[in-house]
Amino acid sequence: MTSQTGEEWLSLREAAELLGMHPATVRLWADRNEIPSRRTSGGHRRFRRTDIEARLQQESEPKPDPASVLLIQSVLGRVRFAFTDGTLDAFAWYQRFGDTARAAYRTLGRRLLDLVLRTLNTSANIAELTTEAIELGREYGSITSAANVSLADAVRAFLYFQTLIDEAVMQLAEIRGGRDHDIIWIESFHKIQAITNEILPALIEATQN
Repeated sequence: MTSQTGEEWLSLREAAELLGMHPATVRLWADRNEIPSRRTSGGHRRFRRTDIEARLQQESEPKPDPASVLLIQSVLGRVRFAFTDGTLDAFAWYQRFGDTARAAYRTLGRRLLDLVLRTLNTSANIAELTTEAIELGREYGSITSAANVSLADAVRAFLYFQTLIDEAVMQLAEIRGGRDHDIIWIESFHKIQAITNEILPALIEATQN
């Protein structure tokens, strides 16, 4: 049914068929206001096709792997602890970083974590992620030069945070790796290293250009 405004409205049955769900499930979603709907004068539900298609796209989007989310939470916890307990302040290389360099490295660090998370996706395109890792390394190198950070200190900083990631993976592998369904941790360690190991050479090359 198409309204005067050009919007196409679906019945409960039509919406359920489009979603591939039982009508009772769609009715429950509507009751919970998870899907917008309206009622006709006769009390029948009607759903905008655009709302149903949006929900269909939402349902089809890949959900984050719980194991991947757990890993990122572990890494973030280690990073926060390093900042709050004074660990970083004890390193001479960190003390030599100015505010500009620290802010820039934090931004790149968030991108590195995003790269790690996408590396763990089973459908990830490793070639594309490798290219992105190399580009990230070049940006590290450019910021290193612009902020007057020595190459040695930039390498120390990167290796420190790469170690935090590796330790998080290995700890989770030790805790959970004995279970068959958690073999992902061992595989994850090698996948993450394969990607992040591309960053350091690119960083070094960028500072030498």
